[in-house]
Amino acid sequence: MTMKRIIFFLLASSVFLLPAAPVWAVAVPGLSADDTHGLEHRMTVLALQIGVILFAGYFGARLARRIGIPSILGEILAGILIGPYVLGSLGFPGHPRGLFPLLDQTISISPELYGFAVVASIVLLFLTGLQTDLRLFLRFAFKGSVVGVSSAFFSVLSGIIVGSLMLRGDVMDPRSVFLGVVAIATSVDITARILSSRHKMASPEAVTILSASVIEDVIVITLLAIVLGVEAMGGGFGTSGAWMMILSVGGRALAVWLGFTALGIIFARRISGLLKGVKNSAQIAVLALGLALLLAGLFESVGLAMIIGAYVMGLSLANTDIAYVVQEKIETIHHFFDPIFFTVIGMLINIYVITSLEVVAFGLLFGVLAFAAKIAGCGGTSLALGFNRAGAVRISMGMIPRGEVALITLSIGIGTGILDDRLFGVAIVMTLFTTLVAPPIFNRLLLKNVKTTRESLEDTETITTDFDFGSEELTSFLLADVVLTMRGEGFYVTGSESEHRLYHMRKDSVFIAMMATRTSLHFTSRREDVTLVNNIVYESILSLQQQVSHIKSISKPMELRRALVEKTNRAVVDWQKYLPAECIHLKMRVTDKEMAIRELVESLTHAEKLEDPDAVLQAILERERTMSTGMQHGVAIPHGRSDGVKKLAIAVGIVPDGIDFQSLDGEPTRIIFLVASPKENPGPHLQILAGIAGIVNSPEAREEMLRISSRSKLIEYMVNHSNPKRK
Repeated sequence: MTMKRIIFFLLASSVFLLPAAPVWAVAVPGLSADDTHGLEHRMTVLALQIGVILFAGYFGARLARRIGIPSILGEILAGILIGPYVLGSLGFPGHPRGLFPLLDQTISISPELYGFAVVASIVLLFLTGLQTDLRLFLRFAFKGSVVGVSSAFFSVLSGIIVGSLMLRGDVMDPRSVFLGVVAIATSVDITARILSSRHKMASPEAVTILSASVIEDVIVITLLAIVLGVEAMGGGFGTSGAWMMILSVGGRALAVWLGFTALGIIFARRISGLLKGVKNSAQIAVLALGLALLLAGLFESVGLAMIIGAYVMGLSLANTDIAYVVQEKIETIHHFFDPIFFTVIGMLINIYVITSLEVVAFGLLFGVLAFAAKIAGCGGTSLALGFNRAGAVRISMGMIPRGEVALITLSIGIGTGILDDRLFGVAIVMTLFTTLVAPPIFNRLLLKNVKTTRESLEDTETITTDFDFGSEELTSFLLADVVLTMRGEGFYVTGSESEHRLYHMRKDSVFIAMMATRTSLHFTSRREDVTLVNNIVYESILSLQQQVSHIKSISKPMELRRALVEKTNRAVVDWQKYLPAECIHLKMRVTDKEMAIRELVESLTHAEKLEDPDAVLQAILERERTMSTGMQHGVAIPHGRSDGVKKLAIAVGIVPDGIDFQSLDGEPTRIIFLVASPKENPGPHLQILAGIAGIVNSPEAREEMLRISSRSKLIEYMVNHSNPKRK
């Protein structure tokens, strides 16, 4: 049974075999028997719902990536499919109204499930604030602010136009303004992924997009507070005294927002110091999230959205030395809540409303206007700020996709009742339209390596320091020592594994980024920290030299080498998979070990097992120069790892007369196993070496191998001799 079938069976059995109310319900203090029974049932349903949502979101995101669209769209579509408007309301034994029944209330899902989505939005906005680079933002604050404000103005205008047409009312209706607020925020995640894949994250247009998106988030949060406040007071933007109300609500929102942001940044180091007192990095991240939840609740209590408080706490910690630690450790929590939020957003979409002609038409109109708003607001402004036409177009297209913040804002709109199903559906269509159309165009624009500014913009504050060691093994040793040294110096070090290994090292105001390639280390730091970087690498090299000297003094490589063919081996090796019959030479006529190695490599080449025979040959000869692979009792195992081979391959040579292989016992070598392994994913390289040792560890075995007269019999003997069950 495949894994997918097992998962499907577990889901099906858990959903369809559970009764409507659990028989194991226990008494809850303060509740009657009926209340306890109902509470247990609701919690059981919630557990089932969360489990189904996690799998639905995962497979939806996976399918979306396969067809080349953003993963969040796949999660939204999965939510629509399993939600109350499609499959969720279909009854089955134990759940006559379905697992996700359609509820007659403001929102169409249960309060418990909506509560999970709210917590998910807090986590998402906390991470958004935490990932804001304040120093970079301040450096490009002017250009980013101008672009962000201009973008926000035109985006709000697009929402007001669509809302007023749909509602046939005042252009300053809070619902129309709310649509405009939804249209502001750029999906930084989608844009950043494209920029990163094209290695354009450090380009002027990328930095401007990122800094402008921060300004947009601030504007969204501020306007959201104003709209919610005006709506709560029962007024409108076009009523008498509206501007006094706007000034009152807006002033309070800005005062609380800016006040807490300023206090957070001022006391960020103290907050960080208190959290660091916990010592455990995972616990630091959990408590940081706890602070975000506390501030979110505080903001909600004074009439502001919870996501504003979460964003402020993330922004406050963004410039501290624990920022990357919190991001890294909270990643698992993020992976848990992320699909829940976007899948639940999909559940809130009434598919029958969203597919109506009116909603589709207005949604597409909204999408086109929102598209044009970014072109006008970002493109025109960028041209005035020193970018050429190519740069202005890139900035415009990079800021068109709407995503996470737009959907979070929409969830607040539907949850508070400001938006009905029609307006919600129109905004969803706009979000889908901009998210689907813009990224492919933006990606194509980045393919050309063109100048995007009228004048060169160089970063004079940061310096890149490169160290090329020419050896993958040496680089790996030094990388580990650098990380250990930095942690010993009190730095918080976090890393991410991708095509290149990227590490962030932070202590107080010192921030160093390190990228490790296969044979080099690259540090990015402020100019005044370059000396620190040089000292780090110098000390790591000295440390490595000391370790090598120590190893030489305490190790006995000759004894270890001798033991390689004396120990028994219980590993089962599939020799037929790795050893082609045509790569077995029963009577080799060679006079030295290099000739033997070359001939065996050539046989692998003829068998089409190697992509770069010269690279493989050099790797094996280099290993041989480090220490001979001639063992005892006439056996040698030359081997090496190289990019010239993609799958592990073996060749065997029998030399009846024997050759000098610098063996441990000085005896001539008659049995040669040559092993070629790839550098990346080398496969069972060490198991193969151990398996060879297991075959030749007795005089009888070696004599039998020398007597065998056919290739097929030699492979058969090796298979039988290495598999205890077949001996």
